[in-house]
Amino acid sequence: MTVHHDRRIAAPVGRGSVRRQLRSRFRRSMRLVALGAAIPGAGLIRTRARTAGWLIFTVFFAGLAALAYLLASRGVKDFGLYVLSHPDLLQVAGVLLAAGGLIWCGSIVATAVAARPEWLDRSRTRILALFTTLLVALVGTGTYKGAEAALITKDTIAEVFSAQPLRPGEGAKVVDEPNADPWRDTPRVNLLLMGSDAGIGRVGTRPDSMIVASIDTRTGRTVLISIPRNFEWAPLPADSPLRELWPEGTYGGSHDAPNCPRKAADSADPCAINAIWAEVDQFREKHPDAYPEDDVPGRTETRNVVGEVLGLKIDHLVVIDLKGFTELVNAMGGVEVNVKLGGFDGKTPLPYGQKHADGSYAHYFDKLGPQVLNGYEALWYARTRAADSDDHRQQRQRCVVQAVVNHVDPAFMLTKYASIAQILKENVYTDIPGQNLPAFSELVERVQKAKITSLGFSAKNGFPYSSNPDYELVRSLVKKAIDPPKPTSKPKPTTTKTRSTPTPTPTETADVDECA
Repeated sequence: MTVHHDRRIAAPVGRGSVRRQLRSRFRRSMRLVALGAAIPGAGLIRTRARTAGWLIFTVFFAGLAALAYLLASRGVKDFGLYVLSHPDLLQVAGVLLAAGGLIWCGSIVATAVAARPEWLDRSRTRILALFTTLLVALVGTGTYKGAEAALITKDTIAEVFSAQPLRPGEGAKVVDEPNADPWRDTPRVNLLLMGSDAGIGRVGTRPDSMIVASIDTRTGRTVLISIPRNFEWAPLPADSPLRELWPEGTYGGSHDAPNCPRKAADSADPCAINAIWAEVDQFREKHPDAYPEDDVPGRTETRNVVGEVLGLKIDHLVVIDLKGFTELVNAMGGVEVNVKLGGFDGKTPLPYGQKHADGSYAHYFDKLGPQVLNGYEALWYARTRAADSDDHRQQRQRCVVQAVVNHVDPAFMLTKYASIAQILKENVYTDIPGQNLPAFSELVERVQKAKITSLGFSAKNGFPYSSNPDYELVRSLVKKAIDPPKPTSKPKPTTTKTRSTPTPTPTETADVDECA
């Protein structure tokens, strides 16, 4: 009886037990594979390959701990900027991501093999294989894209921020010491921002806008100085090769003795400051030995002439073309601008390629006041002058630049670095060194917390384009704007016995918020 009883119970229990064990072990193998895909090496720890699993797991968490320490000690933004500004670190990161991805994917496959139950039926074997393949594809794609992005960014940063000064000592001096103010030894930085109406480096390029941002590095107080593109008889630097054509040191001769072959050939093409770039390109064609160490001498000469005009040392240059500006603003999610009526109290045109029979634009900024503009709208708000003049356009340009500066968030830009890097690579030139990016990021934050004022030179203030600009007055007003005198008590008003029309005196202010 005992033997018969044992046989009756053992048979069904044995078959059911096998089936249950197979199901349990199959589910366990699926869980371990998923765990290995979520945490490198974690799945292998529960298999006979536990030694390899612990090694991969330990290396992974050691890397995470090191990264967490760096993020905690330097901050997410500063650490990210530090890595981005050092192409060698980006290359190391790309290689580590690629190698780590291969090891990770290998550990997932090894987990599936080690955890696969014996005598597993064909259907479950296929399910396990398909599940493992899917997880390997997800992990592999993620790490590959990360490595690719790091290496692309490395190449972009190295290309965009690789320009070297033509002469030693040029550029802003940045202190690279732990816990030190990077601007300790540089009280003021002057950046020339140029908007190009053509591709960077093309013959015939003319700056559509020229604005110098003069920044007090301690307080962040910034003055945006617009240089009218039609300023004539601009002073040339003492070492300018163009002095071979104008030995008196003034581009196009002088007001009393004009000498501008461009204007003689085309009355609409005077020797204005925005023609310097094209002038140098043409000069170099006839004088190949001129500007021997400069790939784009027109850009450099324009920068030097602007410095002469304003009486400032231009530390760095940023040139962006129209396409780049549009795409950059879009990547930032737009910028908030206080849209106003045109200079003559009419609506500001917004070109959409449609015009009326009389040539006027069919579309305008109908909504006034603060609003977020996309790249196209911001570009044309800054460029249009169809309804007023260059003077008012310069004011709008300064307002758009101010809006971009106020909107920039370095931490947010890091999340968009892949697309922004491509925009910079294709549409932007700058001679700011890559290793100085963290310092300039900190400077931007100081600027955002301080006051941004404007200085322009317009006809109503004694600077008509058709006359000889008083460059001594220009420099005097620039000096006053960047280093304003302390306020004094106002004198008591005096009365006059006769009425007369006063002679207007050129004046400018850098204390009015023209964008409010």
